[in-house]
Formats: sequence, C-alpha cells, structure tokens
Amino acid sequence: MGEWGADGFGIWVGGCAGLAQGRWSARTPESDQESLPRYDVEAGLALTAAGRLDNRAELLAALDARRASGGVVPDGDLLAEAYRRWGESAPLHLFGDWALAAWHEQERRLFLARDHFGQTAMYYVLSGERFVFSSSRQALTSLGYVTREIDELYLAHVLISWPEHHGHGTIYPSLRRLAPAHALSVTPEHVTVAHYWDMREVSELRLRRRADYVEAFRGVFDAAVATRLRSPASVGVTLSGGLDSGAVTATAAGATDPSAPPLVAFTSVPVYDTRPYVADRFGDELPFAEATATAAGIELVRIAGTSLSPLAAIRRALEIHGEPGHAAANQFWMLELLAGVRERGCTTLLTGQLGNGGISWTGWPTWRSVLHERSVHSLGPMLKLQIRPYLPIGLRRARLARAAVAGFPRAAINSRFAEQLGLQRRQIAEMQLSSRPLEQRLEIYQGGVSFVGARWHEMSAAYGLDVRDPTGDTRVLMFALSVPDHVFTDPSTGIDRWLIREAMTGRLPDAVRLNRRRGRQAGDLVPRLRATAGEVDQTLDELAVGPAASYLDIDRMRESWRLIQTQDTPATFRAAVTILTRGIMAGLFINSAS
Repeated sequence: MGEWGADGFGIWVGGCAGLAQGRWSARTPESDQESLPRYDVEAGLALTAAGRLDNRAELLAALDARRASGGVVPDGDLLAEAYRRWGESAPLHLFGDWALAAWHEQERRLFLARDHFGQTAMYYVLSGERFVFSSSRQALTSLGYVTREIDELYLAHVLISWPEHHGHGTIYPSLRRLAPAHALSVTPEHVTVAHYWDMREVSELRLRRRADYVEAFRGVFDAAVATRLRSPASVGVTLSGGLDSGAVTATAAGATDPSAPPLVAFTSVPVYDTRPYVADRFGDELPFAEATATAAGIELVRIAGTSLSPLAAIRRALEIHGEPGHAAANQFWMLELLAGVRERGCTTLLTGQLGNGGISWTGWPTWRSVLHERSVHSLGPMLKLQIRPYLPIGLRRARLARAAVAGFPRAAINSRFAEQLGLQRRQIAEMQLSSRPLEQRLEIYQGGVSFVGARWHEMSAAYGLDVRDPTGDTRVLMFALSVPDHVFTDPSTGIDRWLIREAMTGRLPDAVRLNRRRGRQAGDLVPRLRATAGEVDQTLDELAVGPAASYLDIDRMRESWRLIQTQDTPATFRAAVTILTRGIMAGLFINSAS
C-alpha cells in the first residue's frame, strides 16, 4: 500500500488482531500531527482511521477535544475520539470523507464504517478464520485470499452500463466492498453489515419565497466549498463548461484565503474537431471554462490528454481499479488531468461530479419546460420525456420487453453469454421505473450502494491527491433533495436548473450561467482512436484469441471499429464509447484475470 501512505505507516498488533494507517501529511493542515493506530489500555480498544472531517468545529465543541489534547487535533484523532464518545452511532455525527476501524479486544469484535457519500473506499475478505480489510483492493488480492473467479453477472452489468452492480459486490465474489453509509461488525461468530443512513429519508422543505431557497442554498453550498479548501498546499479544481464545476470554481475562488496559494483550475481540451460527433451538445468546453476562470480571477491549465492513448489509459485504469468500468472512454483525459494537477504541486483537487440529481437538478418536465427545451433540442425526445413518467408501469415494462428482442446492440456483450444469464429478463424485471421526481433523483445517486466515491479514492491514491466534491456533501445533498421540484424550473420561462442558475448570479458569467446546451466529454475520441489504429487492431486481435471472446461480441466490436475509422457521426462516437472502448476494457481485464 505504498501509494496510500506517502509519509509512512503506523502499525499496531495485539493478539489475533492488527490495525494500520497510511500516513499522508498533505491531507490537511493538522495531518502532520496525526499518529494512528492507537490503543486505549483502559477501554481495551484499538482504533485507526483515515480521512477528512468537514464539521470539525461542531465536533471539537461537542467532544471538548481541543482542551483535552492541549493543542492541534488531527482529523484522525477526532474520528477516534468520536468513536470513544458515541460508539457505533459515531458515523451519524461525522461529515466528510472518512473511514474508521475499531477493535474491541475483550469482545473480540471489529467495527468498520465508511462515510455517508464520500470519496473513500473500503474492501474486505473473509477467508476461513481470517478477516482482512483495506482501502486498497490490490492490497487484499496480493495476499492470495481473493479467489480469482469472476462474477459474470457483475461483468455483464458493466458491459451494458446497468448500475445494478453498484453495491457491496466487486468483480470477484470473494472480495466485498463496504458501501457508503454502511458499517460492519465482525466477531468470531458472524459478520453483520448495517445501513446507518438512508438518503431517501428526506422531508420537503417549505419556504415562503423562491428567493429564500436561493439564499438557503448559497449558505449550505458555500460552507461545503469553504471547508474543502482546508489544505496545507495548493488547491486545484476541475473546470468544465457546465454549471456544477463552474459553481464550485467560482465559489472556491471567492472563499480562498488571500494569504494561501492561489486556486488553479484544470480543464480537458480536445485536440481534434468535435463537431461531427456531439450532435446538439458541445465537445469543446474551453470557451466556457475560460469565461468562468476569467470571471473568478484564477489561472486555467489546459489538459490535452495526449500523454496516454485511449487504450493505454484503459490499461492504466485497470491497474488502478482492478476491475473494468463503464467510463472507459474518459480515462485518457481523466488520468492526464490528475497527473497534471499533481505536477503543478497541488495536493487537493475539488470536483463537481455529483450535481445532476442535486444542486443542478433539471426539474421534472412540464409542458412549459418542454416548449422551452424545444428551442435547443428536437421535439421528439422532449415529448417522450414529458409523457413517459405517466404511462402505467405495466405498459412501460411491455415496451421494454418488445425492445429487448433486439438484444443489446449498443454493447459489446456476447449474445450467448447474455442469454445464459437471462440478462434481458433480469433487466426488465429489476429496472427502476421512476414515476416521481424524487425517485428519479435518488436513482441517479444510488445512495448507499454507489461506488463512484471508491473509484475516485483509488485514483486519488494513484496520483497522490485528495479529491473532494462539495456537490456530494451530505448536507448539500439533503438540502437539494428537500427542495420542492417546482423550484428547479423558472415559472416564467420554463428554463431548467433555475436554483443553481439563480444562486450563481454575480459569480458565473451569464454566458455560462444561462447556457442551455450540455457538454460532451471525450468529444474527439473517434479521431484519437484513428490516430492509434495499430494499437486498436492489435488489441482486438488479442481479445479474439483469449478468454474474453466468450464474453464479448468481437465481430460487433470489429464492425464498430470499421465504422469509427470511416464515418464522422454521433453514432460512431456512441459506438466508440459503449461498444469499442468499454468492450476493450472488459476484455483486457478478463484476459489478465484468467
């Protein structure tokens, strides 16, 4: 776990149990004073923890920790003190990105917990009489306790980009993931996993005026951004052309201490013309990013994504995550951006990844919003969006069943493999058919099962960064989910995402704040693949003769590749994303794991 502990490791061993912590002094200003694990002789309790707390002031007051310690209180020590005070209910009091482990020696009981929705990871293996856990799945697989048998249904979910594989499982059935907002208790007799916080338990917020929602939003969002600026070194921020990253950037720029190193923004830029591939979206987000950075008065660093080819980046991502994912097409720019942030000397990176269902929710479609969207999108999709939620569930499932006859034409999955799993039947039976705004928003977040934070945590460790997302702050999420749906639509114009647009008045330039078009990540993927055609051909040949051929439709992948090489259309871009690169990522993993 070398990359997880740049400044060394603390280790405690007692009897049949051992705990450790990877030390990294660049996490917070207090991290260099942290020393964990620690053993409380009187309580017979060993504790270790890692992460960052965003409600330090409240915890310091509640625990009286500052006076007791006589000085600086690192976040890990505060996590440990919270557990001593509140025991297994401590997670309810802790906001931020954190993980905690406590060993009760006399009871021979281990307690593990993860944050509500943060950028952390926790994996574990039960092998005979051994229970082993770690932030790193590679650390566990290196011990030899993880059976290399693949969970085929999990793999199928990845190939068709069906989020049902989010949760406690991984690509290996013997390797489990502790999901966010969950705690785990281990004794010689049993292993128990409990869900300690449910984001569905939200009550609607009723305020007198629409302006009151804007003011309340600014308060909770500004606090979430400001607390994530706590860093001993330079802070970077990812900046696209959209509202979420723009809101984070503009707010962070205004909250940065003048005596601290200046905030630096990083944006991915295409090297080829994206217009043939993005339809009514835009593939070059640089003009919007430049407008936001200029308005905020900060430097903008352009990331061209040329240090790794799309396929080389996929191979590197497999090394980092240890399993395939659906976002294979984005790896080339994401990994170069993280490398660029680190090379610039930043140790903290702010993102705005989790805004879609929360702070920048579009609002449930109304006739007014449909007519408004008609000015920027074609009418057919808008009408479907308006009518679909009100169709009876039985009729909607029947429509899915008819569509299923065609199989999965936009995925690289082998049809025989899909049939063996009964994948179409499973998808129709288990698919969430949201008929209410809150249901759809909760489906976006996959609360209590999402592994998005775990993947970011793994990338953070690989590049020596602490990635923080104010849009995923627990209190921001709960506020946004509590706002009545009608508040997200402008009543006079039907413009969507009204709350964040209004809240960012005076912070974001109007060209960004009022923009109604969406960006398209990796918009120049097609010409990038063409530029490395030999590498693509060689990889397809490699997959055709290996175990991956039993799981992938290699012929479909080759046909997609032929279209990608000859046609400049949005359809070829979709094929590059959903069939070619996603299939290649899964295939490379299968061949290496077999």
